[in-house]
Amino acid sequence: MEENQKIEDILIAKHLAGDISFEEELQLDAWVKKSEENQLHFEGMKAVWEATQPGKVSAAVDVDKAWNKFSEEIETKKGKTIQFTPWQMVSAAVAAMLVIFFGVRFFQQSNTTVVDDVQRFATTTSTLLDTLNDGSVITLNQESALAVQSFDGNSREMTLDGEAYFEVAHNEDQPFIVHTKYGDVTVLGTKFNVNTLDNKVTVTVTDGLVKLTAPNKKYVLLPKGKQGIYASGQAVPLKNEVNVVNEMFWKHQKLEFKNAEFQEVVKSIEKAYDVKIEVNNENLYHKEVTSSFDHESIEGVLQVMEATLNLRVQKTADKQYLID
Repeated sequence: MEENQKIEDILIAKHLAGDISFEEELQLDAWVKKSEENQLHFEGMKAVWEATQPGKVSAAVDVDKAWNKFSEEIETKKGKTIQFTPWQMVSAAVAAMLVIFFGVRFFQQSNTTVVDDVQRFATTTSTLLDTLNDGSVITLNQESALAVQSFDGNSREMTLDGEAYFEVAHNEDQPFIVHTKYGDVTVLGTKFNVNTLDNKVTVTVTDGLVKLTAPNKKYVLLPKGKQGIYASGQAVPLKNEVNVVNEMFWKHQKLEFKNAEFQEVVKSIEKAYDVKIEVNNENLYHKEVTSSFDHESIEGVLQVMEATLNLRVQKTADKQYLID
């Protein structure tokens, strides 16, 4: 097997296991689109993955059966037989073992129950972009997990632990429901973000209308630009107006400020870049900031603020800064 092919097989395995970075996803996508042979190789490894879905990870992998099934499907579609070389069979088996390793590692660490008709996504140090069977697009943040039930019934239901952004395909006959341990989110077709970190559920709506329901059945309706928050013990979920762009920094890597108070800007930067900023000049809190940043590093953001607001920024430790 060529070295490049080994690299692409690893990327395919990481893609199928939901443990691939955005940059790696782009690299894999470009490779798949490069030739029909690459496309067939990708589909073949995907066929092996589908033969080892959760619930079957302890069983022996019948690679020959999976590849034969895939060959028959291709033959039917194209009217000709596709011959698979021995190295393709070996790479498929290796890929299957890789995805099983990724899957079992996640299931063991998160104590997730494996069910045949549940599609599971999980991330560790990178985000994941994928499309569900109904055409809805999900973006899963780092260290998050999503279990999607079959869409055969009257609703499209899933359970989230962590954070994810949903672009939901509209279907009035099948409500789209995201369950969390703090409450449920229900929509028909819209775009929204769900975060279950910090012992609460936070829902941010970027388009459409979303219903956030607490366990006690109390709920709030959230239109575009609104954010709903519910934590255990609250009587009803809270509803606030937020800067949607800044709330979605983890996905788009963008920050926007328009006549924003300096203290608000500092908090947004701390959250976006996971840093701690100490302000040693109370006069700065009276300043207003109007600026935008697109895929900028924390150093770049602070340099712009330093120049435009005539202040001084010092890095005091890893992820810690002092402004005076």
